[in-house]
Parts: sequence; C-alpha cells; structure tokens
Amino acid sequence: MKIRLFFLILILAVAVTGLFLSCNQIKSETQSSKSETNQIEVGPLSDLPQGDAGVKKQINVDLEQQRMFLYENGEFVKEFVISSGKIDTTTPAGKFRIIHKQDMVYSKIAGCWLGFWVGFTNDGKHGFHETPICDGEREGEDTMGTPVSLGCIRLKLGDAEQLYNWAEIETPIEIF
Repeated sequence: MKIRLFFLILILAVAVTGLFLSCNQIKSETQSSKSETNQIEVGPLSDLPQGDAGVKKQINVDLEQQRMFLYENGEFVKEFVISSGKIDTTTPAGKFRIIHKQDMVYSKIAGCWLGFWVGFTNDGKHGFHETPICDGEREGEDTMGTPVSLGCIRLKLGDAEQLYNWAEIETPIEIF
C-alpha cells in the first residue's frame, strides 16, 4: 500500500511540474504577444490526432486547438469545439478515464449548475459538461473555442448531451 501511495504521489508531482512548466510557457507567450485576441487558430481536418485501433471508444482533447475528438475502434467519429481552463485555472493534461456521469450537478467552485457532467478526475473537480447555468442564466456559449473555464471542459448545448450519451464509464481520455 505504501509503495502504491509513493508512486501515486510521484506521478502527481510529475504532472504538476509539467502543468507548471506549460502554464509558464503559455503565460510568457501570452505576455510577449503584442496583439490580444480570444480566437484560437484551428488546423486543417487532416491534422486530427489518431485514435487507437485497440480501444473501443476513446476521447482525445487538443487544448491548443480547443477541440475534442471522439473515436470508436480507432476510427474518427465526431469533433466538438470546447472551452478549457483559463491560464490561472488550467485543465489538467494527461491520460484519464471517465469515472462518473450525472445528468446535472451543482459546482460549489463555480456556484453554477453543470448539465451532462462526465467526470474524469478522482477529486471530482474536472469533467466535461455543457455551458454552465449561473444565477438562472446560461453562460459561455459566446466564448466557445477559447480557454475560459475554471478547469473543466465545456461543450455547447447538444454537444454535451451527445458526449454524455455516447461515452461509457472507463472510456479512456487523453488531454494534450
């Protein structure tokens, strides 16, 4: 048990270090940029990350392009525009799996309702969901494709429900 805990702490330390380094690089690139923009340039469809043929279902998230790609048996199925975490509240990169699904959850962190929640971190702080409902108002549809969330991955109305219905518990996720 102690060895398992040691390796878990070691993996978390490496992940946090990687996030810190990538955040600093993004921050320095952002600060050195002379023009401010909220638009992300998206590569051509031929630049799609490849799925793993040995995996029934798979989710890949490209944080730079702000896109999610779904695969079945290694074949591309669907692409969604997303909104990931902003610079101070980044979305964790790495390999995950779906561990929890619920049609509606309340986020104490954001103070908002999150529809079609698909959780992928053990602490319950990160998941896929539709744009939040805060104080009775839907927020964030106009910022899709830009990193503005508190660390989760937002999807448009309809897209989140499609993902929720398509994905299964244990579906592997790679965020890069």
